[in-house]
Amino acid sequence: MITCDACGATNEDTAQFCGVCGEYLWDRTSPERPTDVSEHRETTDRQATSTTDAEPRRATLASDGGRATLASDGGRATLASDGGRGDPTATTDARPSTSDVPPRRSTSDVLPRQPDSGPDATGDDRHPRPVQPGPPQPVLPIDPKPAPVPPDDARPHPPKPRLVCPKPACGADNDPGRRFCWRCGETLVAAPAAPVPNRTWWQRWWDRLRRRTPRRRSPRDERAAAAARRTLLIVLALCLVGVLAVVGPPLVRRGVEAVRDRTQDPTPLVPTSVVASSEAPEAGAARLTDGANNRYWAPNGKAVDSWVESRFTEPVRLLTVVITPGVSPRRQAYLAAGRPRGLTVITVDADGKQRKTDIELRDEPGEQHFDVPASDVVRIRLVVRSTYGPGLIPSVAIGEAEFFGRR
Repeated sequence: MITCDACGATNEDTAQFCGVCGEYLWDRTSPERPTDVSEHRETTDRQATSTTDAEPRRATLASDGGRATLASDGGRATLASDGGRGDPTATTDARPSTSDVPPRRSTSDVLPRQPDSGPDATGDDRHPRPVQPGPPQPVLPIDPKPAPVPPDDARPHPPKPRLVCPKPACGADNDPGRRFCWRCGETLVAAPAAPVPNRTWWQRWWDRLRRRTPRRRSPRDERAAAAARRTLLIVLALCLVGVLAVVGPPLVRRGVEAVRDRTQDPTPLVPTSVVASSEAPEAGAARLTDGANNRYWAPNGKAVDSWVESRFTEPVRLLTVVITPGVSPRRQAYLAAGRPRGLTVITVDADGKQRKTDIELRDEPGEQHFDVPASDVVRIRLVVRSTYGPGLIPSVAIGEAEFFGRR
């Protein structure tokens, strides 16, 4: 961390500007110049010299044995004593000074304060008498206050948005407490705050779980929890086996049939018998599967809701239905009679379950193929829903109906 010398704020190691005052951090962290150190030392020496080299002064010292006088005369100092013990003199050289220094206060001028009255007025107070302490006071016990426990379900405080530098050339992210950009030094007073993404419900739930301190469970609780987990796993496994037993075989059968449909070529499925709702003269239902496209089946009467049905002795896998509409493949004869437009293919399986598929035919002669996948089919019925060329005789004609699949 880098500490700003101007304001004392702490900044990151990568910051180039102070986040509080905006000062350049590399100028503040550079070493002191040698010239500044020498100037500082010269100033200190000059102050010390002016203090010690004060002008000599005259002082009078009073004592019990005599009086000493310190006089200054032309730069010479003489020390005299009046006690008749001789006249020792001391001569020292004193440099003249341009400033007047006030005389120092003698220690004899300051007298100790004497007590006015009491037993200690005439005694020596340098050693005070000790004071006898009184009896100890009883101390009442203090009940310690329990530390507050933070609630487990305290909601998390939303994070403060980071500040984005408003300068287009910078755009750096800064901490919420900074006032200047750490990269370019731009002011962040009016900087837009970076949007805080909304946390999803499962993120908030996970944060709440992580804040909770897990309680250490006893061995008995752990054994009970392990037994509960084993029971739950066994129940889930049994449920899965039951679901697979019910749904699995049909799904497997469908998968196998789909693979066979794509890998095996379909074969013609010839019905054992054909019946119809009605038959026109010389247009019986048996002609629907005779293999000749110039022979047809036509109902006797109205065309809508008339039907023709093909039956099989054993269940078959139906894939494709081929319809040849009209009385003839020649166009002139084809347009002279009614043609089927919409048919409904009804397949019935061995269990009697029906499945309906609607198909639409084009008004043109020739074969038309339709994908009608069905399994275990024993009957296939074609029901006329609409026709081309109303009012013609016959009202509708189907030249051929072919079925392809697997047995």
